[in-house]
Amino acid sequence: MLKNTDTRYGLVSRANHWVSAILFIGLVAVGIYMVDLPKSPDKFELYDLHKSLGIGLFSLMMLRLIWLKVSPNPEQISKNKFEHILGHAVKGIFYLAMIMMPISGWIMSNSGGHEVAFFEFFVLPQIVGENETIHAISKAIHSTAGPLMIIFIVLHIAGAMKHHFVYKDDTLKRMLGKK
Repeated sequence: MLKNTDTRYGLVSRANHWVSAILFIGLVAVGIYMVDLPKSPDKFELYDLHKSLGIGLFSLMMLRLIWLKVSPNPEQISKNKFEHILGHAVKGIFYLAMIMMPISGWIMSNSGGHEVAFFEFFVLPQIVGENETIHAISKAIHSTAGPLMIIFIVLHIAGAMKHHFVYKDDTLKRMLGKK
C-alpha cells in the first residue's frame, strides 16, 4: 500500500518519515559537532556533507508536501484536545524547521562567500551575495533552530511512546506499518 488511508500511513509516507528523521537527527548531530572543530580539510568535508544532506532533506520535505496533497495523512489518534493540538503543532514546527533550516543554511553559506553543492553532482545557484549582516542573521537562525529541534524531537518521541505504552493505541504501529 503506497498511499495513506483514513487509518494507516502508506509506504511512501512511512519511508519519507523515517528517512527524514534519520537525516534530520544526523544533520543536527554533525552540525553541532563540526562547528567547534578547528579549520581543517576534515572540517570542510563535514560542512560539504552537511550541506549535501541538508539539500537531500529539503528535497524530501518538498516531496512530502506534494505527497500530502496526493495522499493526506490519516487523522491523529488523540485522547484529548490538548494532545491533538500539540501533535499538530509539533508536526508543523518540524515541517517548518525542515524547510527553514536548509534555506537558512544556504543563505548563510552564500552570504559567507561559499557555494552549496549536492555532493559533486551540482551546485545550487547563489541566492545572496557576500554580506556580513545577512550572514550573521542566517547563522543565528540556523544555529539556534538545530538545538531547539532536539526539544521537539524529544517531545515527538515522548508522544509516540505515551500513545504506545500508556494509551496502547495504534499511533506508533501505523507509522511502523504494523496492524
